[in-house]
Order: sequence, then structure tokens, then C-alpha cells
Amino acid sequence: MNFFPTLLQNRNLKKHDGRPFWKYLLTSEELIELKKTFQYTSRYNLDPRDVALYYAQWWKRNYNGGIPSKQEVFESLEGNIRVYFTPQEFYKTARKGAELLGVKWIKKQNTLYFKSLLLQGGLPLTHISKNHGAYKNFLLAVLEEQPETVDDIVYMPHIIKYLPKSSQNDIIYENCFEIVKSILDNDDTYDELLGTSESLKEISRALKIRSNSLIKKERISKPKNYWLLRFKNDTIEINLRVGLLPKYTSTALANILGFEKLNSRKYELFINDELICVFQKLSNGYYKTDWFQQQDQKWDFESNLPHTYIIEEDGHKVEVNDFIQIVPNRHQPSLWSRYSANEWRLIKGNGTSNNEAAVLFPEDWNSDIKPQTINFYDNTMSWLEFEGKVELSNTLETRRYLSDVSSFDWTVISQKPNWILKANMPIVNKKPKVIVYDENNNILEARKYKVSIKKHKSYKGWQELNTARILEEGCIDLKIERNGLVAYDTIYNLGNLRFRYTSKSISKSNIIVENKGSFEIELKEDDILKIEKNQLGFALNVNTKFSKVPKGVYGSLRYENEKRLFFELASPLEGIALLDKEGGIISTDAKLTISDLYGLRILSAANSETILKIKNKFKEDVIITKEIKSSSQPLITFINEIKRLYYLEDAMNHHNKVRIELIEGRTSRIYEVSGFSYNLNVDEQFDRKVTVEPSIHAPDLFAIPLNDNSLDMELIPLVKNESNYELPATEEAKQFIVISSKSELKRLMPRYVNTDENFEGLDKLERIELYSNRLLESGFTNSLWTQLVSCFKICIDHEIPFSTFDQLRAISRNSEVAAKAFFLIGRNQFDTDEYIQKSIPEMEKDLGFCFHWIQKEHWDSALNVLNEEFGIEHYIRNLGLLKSYMEFNDLQEVLNYVTGNNINPKKITYSQIMNLRASLGVRVLRELPYGSPKINSQRNIPINEHKPIKLLLNAPIAVAESINNLQDKTSIWGGDEFREMIRRNIQYSQYINQTFYNKLLAYALKNS
Repeated sequence: MNFFPTLLQNRNLKKHDGRPFWKYLLTSEELIELKKTFQYTSRYNLDPRDVALYYAQWWKRNYNGGIPSKQEVFESLEGNIRVYFTPQEFYKTARKGAELLGVKWIKKQNTLYFKSLLLQGGLPLTHISKNHGAYKNFLLAVLEEQPETVDDIVYMPHIIKYLPKSSQNDIIYENCFEIVKSILDNDDTYDELLGTSESLKEISRALKIRSNSLIKKERISKPKNYWLLRFKNDTIEINLRVGLLPKYTSTALANILGFEKLNSRKYELFINDELICVFQKLSNGYYKTDWFQQQDQKWDFESNLPHTYIIEEDGHKVEVNDFIQIVPNRHQPSLWSRYSANEWRLIKGNGTSNNEAAVLFPEDWNSDIKPQTINFYDNTMSWLEFEGKVELSNTLETRRYLSDVSSFDWTVISQKPNWILKANMPIVNKKPKVIVYDENNNILEARKYKVSIKKHKSYKGWQELNTARILEEGCIDLKIERNGLVAYDTIYNLGNLRFRYTSKSISKSNIIVENKGSFEIELKEDDILKIEKNQLGFALNVNTKFSKVPKGVYGSLRYENEKRLFFELASPLEGIALLDKEGGIISTDAKLTISDLYGLRILSAANSETILKIKNKFKEDVIITKEIKSSSQPLITFINEIKRLYYLEDAMNHHNKVRIELIEGRTSRIYEVSGFSYNLNVDEQFDRKVTVEPSIHAPDLFAIPLNDNSLDMELIPLVKNESNYELPATEEAKQFIVISSKSELKRLMPRYVNTDENFEGLDKLERIELYSNRLLESGFTNSLWTQLVSCFKICIDHEIPFSTFDQLRAISRNSEVAAKAFFLIGRNQFDTDEYIQKSIPEMEKDLGFCFHWIQKEHWDSALNVLNEEFGIEHYIRNLGLLKSYMEFNDLQEVLNYVTGNNINPKKITYSQIMNLRASLGVRVLRELPYGSPKINSQRNIPINEHKPIKLLLNAPIAVAESINNLQDKTSIWGGDEFREMIRRNIQYSQYINQTFYNKLLAYALKNS
């Protein structure tokens, strides 16, 4: 009864080829057949691929306005499916089907599974056809905006208004953004779909004609960070949406982060100690935004502005002030504009350009119009939707809120002292600087607006900011006026007030308050933290029975009887420990995995040297040492180093662990980190049964059939019984790789499984050597190479180690095979940047080699074979892959050399080598691995005089000899486990000091 295999057969396909589902162009008759599979299905024979396909078809053919829901998709079906499944179970099955087919989830601040399933259907053709004129006008307006991200349009009511009310939701916005983006990029992705009816053809023609006459816009780099309030059944939910572009120029990113210029290749962005994204420098000088945080940033009921900071590549932590400039407040009125049918966006100020708005206000405020009473995070508040104007008042003041006006935004440049982590309003210590933006985020000239100040709730009149000579301490009201629209803000002037810590430990601390003046200061106690006030300040003591360290200390202060400033101090407690999200001290015998590292923090002492040592449990000669430069540093900062050392040992060895050691003076704590959360027990594999350990919350599992004679490497879902999983019974394959769902945070270590007890296979090294030899002897059209590309795709799609497959391990055994694999896999990738800058570095770490070691002649021969088999027209793209790879690794001289151009590297001097030794320091020199590659010539480098860094000198010379084919028995390719260890050490030498490595490599190439 399964439909998907028939669909493939009807299109002469052996397997799904990665196309979006809409490109199968199902006929009406086929859709009827697909629905029949659900009508007559049972709980045990439903094909998840059919469910994923139906989600896409529902969007394309059934959606007709409103906010799409899982319930609506499910209720469009009849028959047995309604008996055996719930809407949520049907949705989970669709997710599983999409994963089986390698659908790439849309990832932004979180993973958008539901949206990804629907957008596999392409366009909501039924809805567009019924609203042809509205969609045409909307798409043309979006095209005029030339958006770089969907956030460039979703907050623009003058564009959104073209859509019918029923279409104003984020999935429609995302869908239309993709259409416009393809038009702007001259991409024909949607041409086939837009050509399915005359009305759609007309829209497509109009968009292309208008696109040809557009002048490219310069985008504003100010991030669009907004709080969205959602009414969900009888509850309210508020999440922070971080609006960042997919990539930035160096100047634009520097402006966002508040830097004069950027000097690092990588910047990690944290909000409240959670890694949100990484800005990674590309070879063209741009910075790409890679999202890490896979869940919504929920409002934590606090009125304090989130703590935002950057960690640079060298470990330095830099606060990013003013990144998020507003936060929901239960104690003051706030303005919200409509975002979609059940979502509203928090507005900074008293006016919005949207014609639909609402005010949320506490019980001590009232309006002439009767509001709706709502339960807002356990507070009773009023909610009043309006168009035009509404006024709120309390005993002291009246505030007017407006919709459908030319709005503006502003930033009060923060002067927050470093002893305050977060506060509920901007902090200054002198006359503030205010920047005002128009509704398009353009900075306005000072003459186009007026800023006034007065003491909070003072009866004195307003004074223009530019004429004020002094700023009183305490709470200050701001009034900003532009074109008749007035907005208000509050800031807090601390003057010379200062907190200073005189002693710190993991259990207690003392704070001295300086220049207190008329400020009243309170710090908040709880069960964990006891606070005693004294003449100089405060004494803090931690109740150690809870084994927790407070993340921060909450407090408030006010000047005389004014409005309070609420703040959070960075934890003044110091020591050496690993902490979880809640501040709990993690025991050294805790079972940690790489997926557990998100949210963990290293606690250390700011004024004493704290060292983090990372090494593999089974390869202890390679050590990475890092100095902890902040008293509280997220452990995820070192994820690349931890993964690098995890891959020193076989990633498929369930005993493989990385040891991380925190050292402060004579005190140390050692933790062990595994690569995976679950292991597979194969004791009953000959009975086609496997179990997961531990069995609690066991994930969905998939089997990948292994058969050299078949190209079919699609995943097969395993049936889960009460105590085990059932392996598939097929004649085509008796051996499998079993993996877990990538949508699970905790993953299973991939495991080889054999269901045939009479099967006698080769051992691991023999299998890898055999694959390497067969790949070397085969042309690109051979099934072995097709399988290799399939293995790579599975690893990328399902986020498993490349070393899962022997076919990929074989790449590292031979220079010529590696060159062919580099080009063949690369030409099958849609996103070249992703391949070069993310996939390749991960593959090199995992498999223990580098592509730049490849022999010069093998690059040439691989390009020639590609030209012969696929045509000369692909030559430029293939050469571009090589160019991008070398430039990304700062190997321009190597690129010139292997492409036949002259190179003129500078000589490596004695002083450069001495500077290298000095820069590493005694500790790192002492920890360098002993094993070095053998070389044929020292190239006039005084290696014997610098034996402590012999590895760092030998490694690039050995690579140069590999490129020039000057190695024989000492080749860095192939060989046994010792040779593999040498390859890892070469990689380590490049990691330790890439600049020196590259310089010596270029010099050795020139002098070979």
C-alpha cells in the first residue's frame, strides 16, 4: 500500500534524488492514490515518506488561507488514519519521512520542522490562484524591497497589507521571500512551478521584468531583534526573535558588534550564556552567520535586558551593548503591533506604522475603551486592540499610543559598568548619547528630532538634552519628538557609584560599595545565597548543601524615593568548577557527551591563571591547552578543540572519550566527554534485534543497508518494540549501519550490524585498503564513486561522523583518490561555501588528513579525468573549488604552486623560529607530541638546533615533499596505525600555529 516506491518507479528513479517534493509534480490521480494509502493503512505499515510527501501536497493544493496547523493537515484525510493516529503522531511520522529522504531543515534561531515540511510543496497554488492580484502586488512590493532575509519584509505593514488577512503569517512570508530571492538571483528554481497556470505565469513575467530594472539597494546592518507575543489556546507565550542576515561585510558586522574593525576569523554570539550563532569569515572577506541555538529564546519574566556578548577566536570575551534594546515589562504599559493572526510584536515607543496595534497594561492604568482582561504570566493585565489612537492614564500621567503613523526607533548608547551584568533600563554615568532611526532604520540627523530630559516623575518641565549642562543622579525620563509623534524612555544615571569585590571564593565573597551617596541599595537573598549588609557593603555566603553556584546576584537601587533600577551582578563567586545552566556544580564522575556541552560554564578565578587541558583518553600525547580568560566562560567555546581530539581515536569506538581538565594552581578537576549519548547492543543481531543502552528515552533508529552491488543507500526506519528494535529482513543486504534521528539532541553512536552469522568479512584496515585500491582503479561513472557521494550526503544530511563509512575513510589512504573525491563530492554540492568552510574541515578532522597534502600531479590528473567524463564546461567550477579551499586555509602560495604559477616565499629565519618557540610558551612546548614525520631534506632549516619543536618544523616540510612526490617509504599517506598517528600530528602542528606552518610549507615547496 506504500505510495512513494510507486512514485519513484513511475519517474524511472531508483531512489529519491534530493529534489524538493514539489518537483515530482504529482497528478490529481496520483494524489488520490496517495490519500488511499492513508485511508486503508494500519499503525504498522504506514510509510513515513508518504506522510512527508502529503504535508507538501497539502500546502500546494489544499492550503487556502489562515495559519496552517498540524490539525488541519490531518483532518483533510479520511479513513483508518483518523483511527490509528493523532495529528501529533502523524506530524512526527512526517518528520521521520523527511529525515529518511534527507530533507534539509530550515534552521534559523531554531529549527523550523513544520515550516520545512510545508515548503517542500513549493507554492500554495490554490490560494495564490484565488488571490492572484493580491499576491502579484505583494510579490512586486517585496521585490522592490530587495530583501536579504525574510525579516526585511515581515515588519513592513505597507508591504504586508497587499496580502489578504488570511495570508498574513510567517510561512507565507518565508515562501514569498524564497520566490523573490530566486528572481533577484536569476535562479530558475521556481520557474517550472510558476508555469503551471496562466495566472502564475503572469506573476512570474511581471517579477522578472521589474527585476531587470532594479538598482541594487544598500542594506542597513542594524539587526532586527524583536519580542513576539503569541496567543496560544488559553496561554500567552513571548519569544525573542534574533534578526540577523545570512552574511555581513566586515564593516557591517563591526557596526553591529560595536567594534572599530574585525581582526578575528570567528566571533561567537551569546545571549544569556547561550550560544546563538557563529560569524565565520569567508574567503571573500564576508562573515557568514551559522546558527547554533536550536530553540526559541523564551522570555524569562525578567525586566532586565538580556546579557549579550561575543567570544573572539582567541577566547577574549567582549560585551555587545545595545544589541537588544527593549524587553517586555509587566509593570508598565507597552505597545504591540500585529505580526500575524495570533502574534504581536513589541514596539519601542508610542507609535507604530502598522494600522493594527494593541496596548498591554497593568491594573493601575485605565482607558476610556473597555479592554480585555488576560492572564499574563500569572499577572492579571489588560489587553486593548485598537486602530488609530488610544489613551491610557493613571494617577500621575496620561500616555497616548498611535497606529498607522510614521514611526521611529532609537538607541541610548550604554555606559553600563562592567560590574553590572544586566539591568532593566539603559545605564549612564554622564550625559547620554541618543541615536534616532526612521522606520527604515536609517540614522536621522539631529535637527530632525528633539530629545528632552527631566527627573523621573518630577513636576519640573522638560529640558532639551543638548542644552543640559549636568545630569542628576538616579532615574531620568527621556522624551523624543519627531513629526508630531512623541515617545518616552527612561535611563538611569549611576554617577560615580561603584561596586568592588575585595575577596572571592566558590562559597563566599565581599562587596565594597564606593561613592554610595544617596543611593539605597538592596541585594536579594534566596535559599542558596545569604547576604549580610555591613558598613562597607555586603558579605555573600553560599549554602553549600545545594551544590550550586548562583549565576548572578539580583539587586535594586534607587535614588531617594524614585523609581528603582533592577539589576543583576555577575556572580562574584569564583573558584574552579564546571556548572550547568542552573549553576549546579557538575560532579567529575558525571557522564557527559558532546551534546551536553551546550549551556555548561567553566567557573574560574579572574585574577589567577586557570588552564583548560583537553586530550584524548587513548591518545594522551596530543594535548590542547587553553587559558580561561573570563571568570565564567561557556564550555561550548572549545567545541572544535574537543571534537578535534575526540577524532584522534576511532569515532566509532564506544570507549572513545575526551578528557578535559580544569587546573588552577595545584587544584584540578577532570571530566570525561563521550561523543554520543547512546550505544547499540548487537548481541541479538543474528535474530535481527538490537537494543539501545541506556534504554530511557531511546531515540528513533534508522538502518543504512550496505551492499557493494547496490546504489540504494536510503535509510530504513527500524520498528521499535517494547524492549528492542527490529532490523529489516531483505535479500539485498544483510549488513547495515544503524544511526539515530538527527532531530534528537542526544544521539546514538553509529554501529555496524550484521544479520548473517555465516558472513565472513575483512577486518577494518583491510576493508579500507581494498576500497582505496578499487576507487583508484575505477572511473567516476563506476558505482563505487556514486556510493562514495551517497555516503558523504548521508553524513551531511543526518549529521553523523564521516568515519561511519569505510568508503570515506579510504579517501585518506591515497593522494590520487583524495584529489578525485574532493572534486567529485564538491561538484555534487549545492552550497560551495558550506562544503569548503564547514564540511571539508569537519571531514579532515574526522578522517585525519588534509586535502592540501595532495600531490601536485594528482590535482592535474583528477581535473583531466573530470573533464573527460563530464565535459570541459565544468572545469572552471572545479578549479574554483580548489581555489576556494586553498584561500580559506590561507594557502595562496600552495594554490599558485599546484596550478603552475611562480611563488616567492620569504626565507624562514632563525629569529622567526625563536619567536615561534617564545610564543608557544614552556607549557605548550612541553606538551607537543613526540612523533614527527620523516623528511628527506631539512631545506636549510636548523631542525637539530630546535628539537623541542621538531614536529612543527618537520610537518610542513613533509607536506611539501608529499605535494612534490618526493616521499617513498616515508609517505604520509596510507600505512598502519603509526602512520595515522603521524598524520594526526601533522594536523596538530598546523592547528598550533597556522601562520608559521603555511610560511614554512611555501618555503619548502620552493626549495624542494
